[in-house]
Parts: sequence; C-alpha cells; structure tokens
Amino acid sequence: MKLMTKRISIDELTKGNVWTLTESDLYRMIMEAKKNEDYAENEVRYMNIIHSVFEIQYLNREDEDKVAVLEAQHFEIFSSPNDGPTNAIAIRKKQIKKITDLTLENIHHFEPAEILELIANNLGTGWKGLSLSIQDIIESAFFIDCSVLPAYAMHRQGGVIDRRKADGYEVLELERGGWIEAVFIKAKPRMEKIRFENMASDRAGYDESDDDDYSDEELVDETPVKDDEDDEMNEDADENVQPMDDIENLEIIDEEEEE
Repeated sequence: MKLMTKRISIDELTKGNVWTLTESDLYRMIMEAKKNEDYAENEVRYMNIIHSVFEIQYLNREDEDKVAVLEAQHFEIFSSPNDGPTNAIAIRKKQIKKITDLTLENIHHFEPAEILELIANNLGTGWKGLSLSIQDIIESAFFIDCSVLPAYAMHRQGGVIDRRKADGYEVLELERGGWIEAVFIKAKPRMEKIRFENMASDRAGYDESDDDDYSDEELVDETPVKDDEDDEMNEDADENVQPMDDIENLEIIDEEEEE
C-alpha cells in the first residue's frame, strides 16, 4: 500500500488521504494536534475520519496483560501522557482483506500487485466474476485488461502476456481447465484537479492598462467583404426598378380618348 509522501496536518485529513498514514504517522499527528486549543472541540470530527481506517484504544501501559493482547492483535503501542488514568495509545490500521472493502477513497493507495492478490483471493471469481460496482472502483485508478485463452496460446512467445508485460502491466493467471484467464493491471497516472477561480476574482486582477497592449492595427474588421461582381449585378438591378414616387405620378391614359 502506498504510504504518505508528504506530511499533512490533522486539519487536512480526509477519508481519502488518511489511507496514506501509517500508525506512527497518525500517532505523531494526534500528539501534535493535542497541543492546539481547538483540538477538543474538533476531536469528534477528526475521529470520524480516522476511525474509517484506524482502530484506536487507550490503555494503561502498566497493564501488561492488556498490552500483550493488543500486540498479539498487531496493534502498535505508543506513550500518551496526560490522558487521565491511561498513559498509552494502541493504534492498528485496518487491513483490506476482501475485495469488497475497496472504495473510491482508498483505491488510489494500493499497488497493482495488491489488487491482483485481492482478486486472486476472491473465491476464484477472477475479473469477470466481480460486480460492476467493484470493477468501476478498480478502473477508476487502474487500467484493466482481461483475456481468456488456451494455455499454449497465452504463453506463446510474443503473445498477449509478453506484449502486456512490455507495456508495463502486471498479470494474474487463473486456471480455467485447459484455459487461462489472465488479468492485466497497470496504475493510471494521477491527474491533478484544476481549480477554477470565480469571475469576480478574475476581474479583481484585471488592469485596464492591459488594453493598451493592443494597437488599432491589430483589430480586424470581420464584416463580410462583398465581391465586386456581385456589386455590379446589384447596381444594374437597381436601375431597372421604378421608384415608388414615379409610379404614383404616372398619367392614366384613357383608351377611348386615343380613338
């Protein structure tokens, strides 16, 4: 499992990055946080996040039987002075033993080999036997490919296994009679989230002097340009049109008078 690479404070904890902590990291974080005056009023919020990943018990270190039991259960015991009758804290990180324990919050903190191990231990269902929801969670952090072929074809030189390994995939092979289901996995690159500032903040940094950087010569008139040939045709058509005023002034000729 991927461990913390950057030290974070308890105020920065989320249900995603809490998975990056080790027991020692969490102990140091709690001890530092207790020095702050606002720790007590925020403790419930902190622990709601921490308890999603870690188990914590307070105890008296002089209780050797209790200490022995917790150590046998893989808790790490740390000194915790000034906690009333207790003077120690036992911390254990929850182990992901079932593939159904994977979530969108913790999936990014696993290595490809760990995911393949969970698939291998999932009652032989392989990749195609997983629920769509679990597949979606895994594919949010990993590229997955699955092939089912006869054993001789799967292990052929230059075949699918060789090609996938050359592309950086790790492989899990599950026997299916004379066939093999091969599950290939490779971590996706982590994408940094782009933060968009609101329009008000953008406008706050606007400087009207920036407009001076643009000269009139750079302004382009996008008005469509008429073709000369079209203009001539329009002018000829206009000459043949009788103005409305002239039509009103035309004399009406009586045919009988002409006779």
